[in-house]
Amino acid sequence: MTQLMLAAPARRTAEPYRRLMAAVLQTVWDDCQGSAHRRRPGVKAATDLHASRLAIAYATSTDRAWPFSFENICEALGLDADRLRRELHKESGA
Repeated sequence: MTQLMLAAPARRTAEPYRRLMAAVLQTVWDDCQGSAHRRRPGVKAATDLHASRLAIAYATSTDRAWPFSFENICEALGLDADRLRRELHKESGA
């Protein structure tokens, strides 16, 4: 996730709402695989299955009706939504 965010032009994450969008994506990423901030080094923590399921449902949705939908956030940040989904799937082991 971090590499994908770094690939986005820096100026695009300068505004507060874009930083919020980036934080939403980071939360989705963390919920799917368990945040490094939520576990000790070397100890694989169990992920919250409910949070993981919600995050996966959010990321797999192609609905654009909501301004903070996965598709809209990716577009606003200049990220490829399908590529991010593939990375999320690969990293989460889903």
